[in-house]
Amino acid sequence: MKGILKMKKYLYTLLSLLFVATISSCEKGDLLNIITQDIDLNENSKEYQQYLKERIESYLKTYRFEEAKKLVPKLTEEETQKRFWVLYNKYHQEALTQGCGYILASGDTLFLKVMNIDEIAPSQLKALTSFYDYLELKGTNQETTLWGLGNYPALETLSFPSCFVSKVKDLDKLKQLRVFSLTADKEKYEWWFTSKAFKPIDMAGYDLSKNDKLDSLLFDGVDISNLKVTPNTMRLLSLKHGIYTNASLNNIHARNIDIENSDAADDELIINNKAIQRLSIETNADNNKPFKLINVANSSLHKLYVVETSMEQRTLKKVILNENIDTLTIGGYISRGDVPQQSVELVGLSRLNRLKCLSYNPDFSPIATKDLPKNIEELYIGGSGNVPYKDGDSFDYSHLSKLKIYSNGKFISANMKLSTSIDSIYLFPSQVFGDLKALDFSGLKFTKADIYIGWLTRNDVELPILKRFVFPATLKQLKLSNAQSEVVDLSRCTHLKDLYVDDSRTGERAIKKLILPKNLKKSDFKRQHKSEFENDYAFKLSDINNETVIENLPSWVENDGNGTYSVPND
Repeated sequence: MKGILKMKKYLYTLLSLLFVATISSCEKGDLLNIITQDIDLNENSKEYQQYLKERIESYLKTYRFEEAKKLVPKLTEEETQKRFWVLYNKYHQEALTQGCGYILASGDTLFLKVMNIDEIAPSQLKALTSFYDYLELKGTNQETTLWGLGNYPALETLSFPSCFVSKVKDLDKLKQLRVFSLTADKEKYEWWFTSKAFKPIDMAGYDLSKNDKLDSLLFDGVDISNLKVTPNTMRLLSLKHGIYTNASLNNIHARNIDIENSDAADDELIINNKAIQRLSIETNADNNKPFKLINVANSSLHKLYVVETSMEQRTLKKVILNENIDTLTIGGYISRGDVPQQSVELVGLSRLNRLKCLSYNPDFSPIATKDLPKNIEELYIGGSGNVPYKDGDSFDYSHLSKLKIYSNGKFISANMKLSTSIDSIYLFPSQVFGDLKALDFSGLKFTKADIYIGWLTRNDVELPILKRFVFPATLKQLKLSNAQSEVVDLSRCTHLKDLYVDDSRTGERAIKKLILPKNLKKSDFKRQHKSEFENDYAFKLSDINNETVIENLPSWVENDGNGTYSVPND
């Protein structure tokens, strides 16, 4: 450096040096050795020049060429400057073949190293899930193009956590790519773009049409309306908090499509995509733009899951089914109880001869038992609203000759007829239809039951306690809570292996008599290995009223005097 430089004093502390090192985004081992004590330096001092050399080299190693370029002219020795310009060119050439870069709107490129802790050769790297974010870009409200992925031809997994990347070059060079992921959450977007409101990233800048081995697309906070993808069939498309169209669901050939809390750009979804085997759409009508109709009649899918929740509205009006469906979930709820329930029409349900599993909310779609396909093996009834049935409605399930699991978390009826084929029953009712006096399952053949009676109402009036609760001889496992019955009859259940009865109701609502089978064997109730501190037998009566009569209580059962009957550990 020519001439006499004006002397300047600099106070470099640990804090300031750490800041410089931090924003450089160095990899492990690249951080400078930092002097911990305060020092007084000038630009020409030996100490300051040494600091510049270390700083420049650190920038070059991490491809921070724009920062290195600012510091090289400050070196006072001409030969040292020349040496660092040579080093600059060396690392710059390396960056072209081993790095990536953000291309700005101006055309300038900010080179960067990808996070490659194991230092795998770029040509061999199979997973790239982290990129260094240039903090210098924050606050500029600039979207960028990513360059350089062609340096990583072996990539099988590529994930973008950065919301400021709007376009990507060289995706067509990733011939081995199987998993592509991009997340742009609202919080990070608004932190990055300080003067922009959040909007899903437009995937028009991402061309995946040449990635023939693509298996999974995982998106959060993106608009897939204009996404170009391979025509080959993929395994999975997952979209959260984004935007989708009727066309995008038909053009993306994925066997499984999961849509969650996203905006439907079209009122009607007409699915004719022959690749789809399972379609799941879960939306909140208060927060997302919903659709009014979904028609899968011309598709080949056989698993359909449609759930719409809302505070005060239901937008879905009709679902048109195809005859290939074997698993169907239709449901949702309106949180406000004073809002009239609007039923969703199911077209073609009775013709689903391949349907094996059905889950539905009666308040969402009040399916009549006569419309249930005869080949159903699993039936799950739930929901949160009032059930739109009446006392006189039929609750005859006896024609379901293949039904194995019956689960009803909403209602029970005095004229309910269940199929003798049922093996497992789960009841958690709150509403009653008809004049229900007792529950007698003695004519059935199920082996497992989980039942919680609790608070039952009929026409908004609490039901009197039941007279009798009778279980079948085939029963092996029972969990019964708040039976709400004067008598619980288990006398026929000689095959019991697992028994848990919890009766927390008191007074007139408590069980009056619990009848166990005669001659229960301790050896039939195996230990449940829950933890090293719990080793209980599969037999327990809990919160039993002191006035409850227990018939046939085995001698090997111990009463703690507080309503708990269990088997003492050996």
